[in-house]
Amino acid sequence: MLGSFAYRRCPIWVQESFIAAKFSLRRMMREGRAFDAIAAQVDESQWWSERELRDFQSRKLRMIVESAARHVPYYRDKYRQPDLEGLEFPEAMAKLPSITKADVREGGKSLVSEKKQGPVFSGSTSGTTGAPLNLYQDMHAINRENAFIWRQLTWAGLRRGDRRAWMRGDMIVPATQEKPPYWRVNHAENMLMFSSYHLSEPAAPAYLDSLARFDPVVIQAYPSSIGFLAAWMLSAGLRYRGSSLRGIVTSSETLSDIQRREIESAFACRVFDWYGQFERVAAIGTCERGRHHLLTDYSYVEMLPAEDGLFELVGTGFNNLSMPLIRYRCEDLVRPAPATERCACGRSFPLIEQVVGRIDDPIKLPGGRSVGRLDHLFKGVEGILEAQIRQDRFDTLTMLVVASATFSDRTLATLESNARHRLGDGIALEVRVVDSIPRTGNGKFKGVVCNV
Repeated sequence: MLGSFAYRRCPIWVQESFIAAKFSLRRMMREGRAFDAIAAQVDESQWWSERELRDFQSRKLRMIVESAARHVPYYRDKYRQPDLEGLEFPEAMAKLPSITKADVREGGKSLVSEKKQGPVFSGSTSGTTGAPLNLYQDMHAINRENAFIWRQLTWAGLRRGDRRAWMRGDMIVPATQEKPPYWRVNHAENMLMFSSYHLSEPAAPAYLDSLARFDPVVIQAYPSSIGFLAAWMLSAGLRYRGSSLRGIVTSSETLSDIQRREIESAFACRVFDWYGQFERVAAIGTCERGRHHLLTDYSYVEMLPAEDGLFELVGTGFNNLSMPLIRYRCEDLVRPAPATERCACGRSFPLIEQVVGRIDDPIKLPGGRSVGRLDHLFKGVEGILEAQIRQDRFDTLTMLVVASATFSDRTLATLESNARHRLGDGIALEVRVVDSIPRTGNGKFKGVVCNV
C-alpha cells in the first residue's frame, strides 16, 4: 500500500488515511487476543532473579527441543528422540548442532512444524548480504515480539497513547518529492512518521521544526537517520526545541559511540539502543541507566569466542514454535561485561559492553540527501546469493551481485524497480554480476560502501 503508484498520486490526507488503515491492521495482528497476558508476563519477568530466569530458560528449551524433534522435519532428521531423554537444560544445548543462515535457506519449509499453532505468516529479509531469508511465524510469536518492543519503549519513557516520532525505512513520502513535508501523521498510533530517504542539509531545518511542533515523548529511528539530524544541529550550533522528549530508541543498525554522544547532546535525552534480528533468536535492550542488557527471558543465547574479546551470538528463540531456530548463529558480535557486574537498575539480565553488528556507509544523492540502511532494495528479489552496493561517483550507484541458478531478467527488473522506488531517478544505476564480493581488510562483509 505505502509507496504504491496509487498512494503516490493521492493527496496527503488520503495518504494519511492509508497509513492509519495499515497500522491499525498491524496493531490488530501484533496485539491479538493473547497479547495482554503475554505483555503482563514479559513485564513481570524483567524482575526475576537469576535462578528464576535460568529455570524459565530450562523449561522453555526442553519444550522447544522436544517439540522440534517430534514435529519439525529438519530437526527430526538431526535429533534422535532417545538421545534427548534425561538431558539437563540449558547445559545440553552445547551437544546439539548449530545452524546458520545458509542452513535455513537450504532447509526452507522443512524447518516449519507439522503441528499447527494456528495461522502462520511468511516474511523475508535480505539482511546485510542481499540474499533473501524466508521465515514463518505464528500469532504467538508476533504478539510476544511486540510485548518486548513495548517493554523497551516503556524503559525509554513511553506510555500508551503518548506521541511518538518514527524515522525508519517506510516509504511514506514519494522518492521524487523535492519539497517538504517529508513526513505524514499516523493517526492510528499518534505518531509522526518521517522519511529517512529525504534527509539533507537543506531539509534538516524543516525536519526539526516539524519534530519540535509535534513534540513526541519518544523517537524511534535508525541511528544513521537521527544521527544525521544530530550532527547537523551541532554543526549549526543548535539544540532541539521540543519539551516532551524523554528518550530516543535506535535499532536495525549499529549505534557508534560518536553517534550516541552527538544524539544525546543535540536532543538532550538518553539514547536507548535495541539490538534484535528478523530471526528473533536474541535481543539486547537498554535500561533506564543506559546499560545494554542481554534479555534472557526473550531467548537462550550462547556466546562463541571470536577475536579481541568479542563473542558471536548463538541464539535459540522462545517465540516461535511454528518455525523454531535452535542454536542459530547470528554472525553478530558482542563484548560482554564481567559476569559478576550488576546494573543499578536492579534487573538480573547479563550486561553487554558493546554490540558489534552491521556498519554500512550512507550513500549520497542529488540535493545533498544522505540515505542509510539500503537492504530494502533487495526485498522480494530472487536469484541473488550475495550483493554489495558501491558508490564511487556522485552520479552512479553500482550493485555487485553474486547470482544463483534462479537469477534472471526478472531479478534485474525487480532490483531496479526497488531502487528507483526508494532512491528516485536522480542517480544512475549499474548492476554487475561478479563471482565474489571483496571483503574488508579483516575479512568482514560490508553491504554498502561509499567512496565519495
